[in-house]
Amino acid sequence: MLRSLFQAVEQFLGPSLDTAANTVYWLSIVLLAHRLLSPLLRLRMEWLSARLKLQDSVVMECPYCHRETVVHDGQCAFCRKSLELPMSVRVWHFMRLRRQPIWLHWIRWTWDSLGLAAFIALTIAGFIALHAWAPAGPMQKLFIGVALMCWVAISWLVGRVAHLGEGGPMARLRDTVFTCTLAGVLAAMLLLAAESRAPQELVLWHIPVGEGAIARIDNRALTLTQGVIGFEYLQVDHELLGYHRVIPLAFLGAERLELTHSVPEKWFLDTLWKRGQGYSEHGLSVRSRVEQFNVIPNQQYQLVERDKQVFFRPASQ
Repeated sequence: MLRSLFQAVEQFLGPSLDTAANTVYWLSIVLLAHRLLSPLLRLRMEWLSARLKLQDSVVMECPYCHRETVVHDGQCAFCRKSLELPMSVRVWHFMRLRRQPIWLHWIRWTWDSLGLAAFIALTIAGFIALHAWAPAGPMQKLFIGVALMCWVAISWLVGRVAHLGEGGPMARLRDTVFTCTLAGVLAAMLLLAAESRAPQELVLWHIPVGEGAIARIDNRALTLTQGVIGFEYLQVDHELLGYHRVIPLAFLGAERLELTHSVPEKWFLDTLWKRGQGYSEHGLSVRSRVEQFNVIPNQQYQLVERDKQVFFRPASQ
């Protein structure tokens, strides 16, 4: 299903896929940089304002001398005439502009600094997990860019929800709903980014084959018949989630050489195989497979998994 989605995106964007991916990716990097730097600048400005004892005041145009004046004691600072302000406006600006004690400023600065540190730590962890600085192709770059945009938006909304200051309960509830929605989009983009990565090779075993067609596996000898070695494994797939796993069971030659598993692992594998039919109703397929390969004596071989395929190859390649 995910492969079909990737093909549909490639067909829809066509030759402009690379341009779209670069645009989205670098725009998200710029937004992320702004999201990291703007709180630092705001905290510095607030700290300097508190140090210089700057205060916010009401500024309005005097209806008599038509100059912009700071309203102090209900009078114009120039013509000294009384300025009649409605009581509701006075109360509103008193609540917003009242002077706060310095200890309250320090509590808010500490809280904001902890939130910023957590955001930076999670961002670095995500970059390392996805190798976001070096996307594997334009498709992954596109999904990583969208994921970064969602992450920046989530951090901004979480900052509004957790801010120790302005913001009523309804506004915080609204921002919480938006945050949960964006978190779902972010999870989907991370899944797509991980699955759109180019196929990687995983070397499962290094197998030397000696004289007399005898293979050594985990310091155990396995005699091969007619130079053929078999590999038995369970293949677990979930097409909808894009999950794939190869679970080694045994190597086959003149005899069956079972691989060592702990007691809990054996119980898990037996249960997985016996109840495989029931799991298929939920989209999970469990298959027992045997692959056979021709080998030559006095050679080193590797058992490799790549793009959901298992194969042997000489170790020199």
